[in-house]
Amino acid sequence: MKKTLLIAITISLFINLSLSAKEVPSSGEMISELLVRPLGLMGLAVGSGIFVITLPFGVLNRVSTGSWESVLSSGKRLVIAPALFTFARGVGDYPDHMEEIELIKE
Repeated sequence: MKKTLLIAITISLFINLSLSAKEVPSSGEMISELLVRPLGLMGLAVGSGIFVITLPFGVLNRVSTGSWESVLSSGKRLVIAPALFTFARGVGDYPDHMEEIELIKE
């Protein structure tokens, strides 16, 4: 029983090592993350502040048009996109400026 468990753990370690070895970022990508991640965090803070300030106008727009589309689109662009850029993006993975983020669902 112990031998089988030891073999299973060894195989799982080799599988994990082989998967992570393909995705090792270069040193330049890791150094660039020291600048880019804090900038993304600042963008998230600024975007969240702008979203909170403009939220009453979006609610007024919802009253006149009957649609939450303006609030949802500004929330996606000002809060969710910087949050995903800062916390969910891989090292060295820089999307284009206005590229749609696939994790945002309608």
